[in-house]
Amino acid sequence: MGFLSFCLYYMSKNKLAIFFPSFSGMIRIIEGFANAKKGDIVYDIGSGDGRILEIFARKKVKCVGVEHNILLNKIARRKLKGYKNVKIVQGDIFDQDLSEATVIIAYLSRYVTKKLQKKVRNECEKGARVILVSYKFDDWKPVKMKRWFWLPIRLYVV
Repeated sequence: MGFLSFCLYYMSKNKLAIFFPSFSGMIRIIEGFANAKKGDIVYDIGSGDGRILEIFARKKVKCVGVEHNILLNKIARRKLKGYKNVKIVQGDIFDQDLSEATVIIAYLSRYVTKKLQKKVRNECEKGARVILVSYKFDDWKPVKMKRWFWLPIRLYVV
């Protein structure tokens, strides 16, 4: 109970997302929405342990994972070390240049998602696909939406 309280306190104080692993049903929806092919560059913002990156890495799609949490970053690096098409960055997502991304995947807090919307609007090329789990972009209409249990997963096109 103490650990959960600490996580909730940390999340609310820093307005960050806590790690919630993506399950296979969620990943299938994300993979379908992304429709990523060789030549695409997939950014997983808040990439956690790298399980979403691994799906695209197997397809030989160039992937970039950005994760702030040092432990999750190390787990992802270890898991994906055999893939030459994957880059894992440890740091703040707002310090990253998203201009080369053709697909962006994010499962973040409401606060961070709102900030990400501005960054995407300023940096991404027209036609870039953005897949959000849970929270949405204000004033943007999703092209597609599916639910995995209670969680909405939305696809936006810049």
